[in-house]
Amino acid sequence: MVRVVLLSSSLALVSACGPEFEPRDGHWAFAEGQRLEDSCGLITGMLASDFSLVANGDGTITLDADNTNGSFECDLSGKEFECPEHQVRAMSGEAKLDIWLRFSGTFSSETEASGRRDAEVTCDGAECAGLAALARAKFPCAVAMEFTASLVQ
Repeated sequence: MVRVVLLSSSLALVSACGPEFEPRDGHWAFAEGQRLEDSCGLITGMLASDFSLVANGDGTITLDADNTNGSFECDLSGKEFECPEHQVRAMSGEAKLDIWLRFSGTFSSETEASGRRDAEVTCDGAECAGLAALARAKFPCAVAMEFTASLVQ
């Protein structure tokens, strides 16, 4: 009986120390996979960017995409991750693009992941019609794509 109590106490200490899995911190390369939906034309290419990842040690990871300002936090449950919807804003002349992104996926190792990225894009401003024509898109537009990512440094 005493052994079981000691073992239970030891397991509680181990689980209190941190998550069971964490990916490695560093710069990750994002590779676009199959497009499941795409009504954003050339704008879709802007949504595929490399990123920095930090494992926070508390069941979350923080991602910071190379082509945006600001970072966002994602939940990590075992090797699965879920990033709640977050907004990225981009400007092109008199056109303001609001991009709402969501991510989910699985880490196959500390240095490899795959998943799905969904985005909805709206445009506000005098140059939206010209941007839509140039990008071959109609606002609002949506993108869903599969992706892989791997640690590069």
